[in-house]
Amino acid sequence: MADFSGLSDLPDDAFAKWLTAKHGVATVPGSSFYSRAQLGRKQVRFAFCKTEDMLQQAVERLQRLRD
Repeated sequence: MADFSGLSDLPDDAFAKWLTAKHGVATVPGSSFYSRAQLGRKQVRFAFCKTEDMLQQAVERLQRLRD
């Protein structure tokens, strides 16, 4: 799980959609992992069952968010 509150004020589901659409990196909204959804509203989950090349591309895309 990753806290994205330093990057965006969006809720987790909207942030996950935005990250996928604008940066090509898909995540799972954090609220789906909590019985009280509000506890995960500033978190997303990444899946790492990808090729090394695909993971490197994701790293490069995520690094551009900081710039």
